[in-house]
Amino acid sequence: MVGCMTDTQAEPVGTPPQIFSLEEPLEALWVKAYQGEVLGEVLFACLADRFDDPEKAHKMRVLSTMERVTKEALVEPLQRAGLSTEPDPEMLAAAESFAEGMAAMPWIDLVSSFEPVTAQYAAMYAHIGELDPSERATADLLVAHELALRAFGRRESSGDGEGSLTEVLALAHMP
Repeated sequence: MVGCMTDTQAEPVGTPPQIFSLEEPLEALWVKAYQGEVLGEVLFACLADRFDDPEKAHKMRVLSTMERVTKEALVEPLQRAGLSTEPDPEMLAAAESFAEGMAAMPWIDLVSSFEPVTAQYAAMYAHIGELDPSERATADLLVAHELALRAFGRRESSGDGEGSLTEVLALAHMP
């Protein structure tokens, strides 16, 4: 696993920029999907390392695992498309930088920030399934994991910390 930077001066994450366009070719969307999972895995692992609260750290580790197994589910479709599954060093650095800023945020703000990001990724993943019906099962898995992450954020935001991982742990591809 990539180490987490401690000297980055990152700003807290706000509303993310648009992550994809309907005009982008399928190959570009697959790469964004894979690299997004790379980013998520490292981001949540780095956040886990920054939290003194064992419960919050545990939840971030579970989310990191979800991102990792989702990333692994993308390997075969990317290989079929002839695309690389090497992590982009810029995504790794971005994840570490985001973690620095996000760890400083109040917990409620951090978990509330998942909503706009998951909405964009879920839309992109659904679009991948529309463009390539032969990969609809993978696209559906991707959408499901974004919806689980959104549900986690919503539950945490509403004070349901005890049940916040329910949808994540129920995902068919979770170990």
